[in-house]
Amino acid sequence: MEKPPLDLGDTEERLLLAEGEDTPPDVLVALAQDENPDVRATVAWNDALPDEALVILKDEPYIYQILEYQQREGESLSEDLIRKLSTSQVAFVRRILAYEENCPVDLLRTFADDESDHVRIAVGANPNSPADVLEKLADDKEEIVRRKVARNPNTPLDTLLKLACDSRYNVRRSVAMNPRLPEQTLTELSKDLEGHVRYCVAGNPNAPLKCLVELSDDKFYEIRVNVALNPSCPVEVLEKLSQDELDIVAKRAQESKEKRSRE
Repeated sequence: MEKPPLDLGDTEERLLLAEGEDTPPDVLVALAQDENPDVRATVAWNDALPDEALVILKDEPYIYQILEYQQREGESLSEDLIRKLSTSQVAFVRRILAYEENCPVDLLRTFADDESDHVRIAVGANPNSPADVLEKLADDKEEIVRRKVARNPNTPLDTLLKLACDSRYNVRRSVAMNPRLPEQTLTELSKDLEGHVRYCVAGNPNAPLKCLVELSDDKFYEIRVNVALNPSCPVEVLEKLSQDELDIVAKRAQESKEKRSRE
């Protein structure tokens, strides 16, 4: 026999129960199914909310905020809970799940085809996304998805090389920041017509010496500053930059010299 429905009183009483610290779990589950949206919203923020109730509320528009709060508090979602929440109609909920490091691979594959670019962005950024998924997302229509793939430490090298030729400079600059990029590709990107791309090469610790030497003469002072801040910048280049005509460049180069002398 089914259990008879709990008699939880009128709306005011149910609201008090929904926010109560000592409200029993079965009551919280019942309140998560309340016909009153205010009651459901109140119980959703109860710190003692059981996973069963969270799953019931998965399609509520505010649930992603609760999941974000839990993440900030250092709480991680179990694989079982991720699976149960994965069918949420709220894209931001699916996005949070796709960012989770313990998100199952089969769900990451599903999320890679999600209609929401927010979800695909999360998959592209997840370091546990499999190589074939990242290869597919490297062709995503949304630039920001390709940018996330370009910075993902798990992206295959041949995919990075393809993204280094992307028509959008923001994708190329994201590739230029990837520490796994080979010297030849960094050299090519160091000659990119877009200063943003050259700036990222200037800050890459694996940038070839020749690139840093050439970029230390770049017309944009921000690029020269980034060369000075690069831990791989040779001493002779720092010496030159410490005499730069712009004070900000000279100051950063001098600071880098002094920092190295203390190490």
